[in-house]
Amino acid sequence: MQTQNVVFLNKELNLRLAGILRLPANFDLNTNYPAIVVTGPMLSVKEQAQAVYAAALTEAGYVTLVFDGAYFGESQGFPRQQELPDVKQSDIEGAIDFLESLPYVDNSRIGGLGMCGSGSYMSVAGVKDSRLKAITAVVPAISDISTSPMTSFFLPEEEVRIAKEAYENGTGDLITLNFQPRAFDEGAQYYYSARGNRARWSNQVVAWSQLELINYNVTNIMKDMTRPYLVVTAENAWSQPASREIFDAAKSDVKEWVVVPEASHFDMYDLHPFVDVAFEAIIPFFEKNI
Repeated sequence: MQTQNVVFLNKELNLRLAGILRLPANFDLNTNYPAIVVTGPMLSVKEQAQAVYAAALTEAGYVTLVFDGAYFGESQGFPRQQELPDVKQSDIEGAIDFLESLPYVDNSRIGGLGMCGSGSYMSVAGVKDSRLKAITAVVPAISDISTSPMTSFFLPEEEVRIAKEAYENGTGDLITLNFQPRAFDEGAQYYYSARGNRARWSNQVVAWSQLELINYNVTNIMKDMTRPYLVVTAENAWSQPASREIFDAAKSDVKEWVVVPEASHFDMYDLHPFVDVAFEAIIPFFEKNI
């Protein structure tokens, strides 16, 4: 496997995004390869859980691309740490643009895989961007955020609106939310250990991200989903109700629901044998559908 550090453009925002491109073993520039855009959990950087899945897909023969979203990691955008669904969509579009520009990528065989929050973002991309031929969502965590446990991290809406206005007119400071507190034991076992703690990762998110997140209803969007669709969840995942809701909403003729026994939500980020079980479904799904 070869890896390359790459830069590409989110054209909608005119921001440069930093990525890692992985090429299969015995790579041949004259061969056309299928490719997968791989995106990770909310607030994540490209060296975290998405890297585990991208590496496994590349070992199976796919060109893969992971990247830092706009406002995160090594990518451009200010203020930093804004988690905005519409921006995530334009990031994915930029990633597809980049893959299509590569002479060795078969543009008719591009798929997407997203995890946790971006399992939902990638699902929506499957509705909105016809260039993605099949979608896999691993423990997708967002259906209707207004009914999600994530709202426990949110501040009162009016307080956030006032803070946003003050910041934008230069009379107030940037306000952030503690989106992955250490007290959240299961998440802490990943993010505050060698498993997931990376140099450019932060658990802080700009508070007014919640103003867009609270209105993000993936379930309604997924009623227009017709592409082949695989959802991999975990038996003990806190996210499973949201995953099931968006899966059931999809109108795809080809759709698969896989539950990994004994696993929790964060186990699916990187722990074996749980990730191995996931790939027993993921690889055949992509082989059949892109």
